[in-house]
Amino acid sequence: MKFPVVPVFVLILLSCFASAIWCISAGEKDSRPETWTSFIYTHGYDSGKYKKTDNFDSYEACRDFAKEQSSFYDNVPWECGLKCGFDSRKQGFQCQEMRNEQ
Repeated sequence: MKFPVVPVFVLILLSCFASAIWCISAGEKDSRPETWTSFIYTHGYDSGKYKKTDNFDSYEACRDFAKEQSSFYDNVPWECGLKCGFDSRKQGFQCQEMRNEQ
């Protein structure tokens, strides 16, 4: 009886390909937390100076805090961001989503 070399080789090749795709996709998962972060721009958007507060459970809680802080600093601009993390390449915080809805 002859050993089926080609089907075994194809099976090994396909399993290597599938495991490579799985390893690549596992490394692409977002590790940032599922929380909201408020940004209060005390010197305007373009100044790069802001006060950041983390770990709000919902956009509404973040918005209420940001509005309160904004009024404390003479109605300065504010935003709330979802899943924010520091990006060393851009030297700043990057968020998946940013909102400023009244």
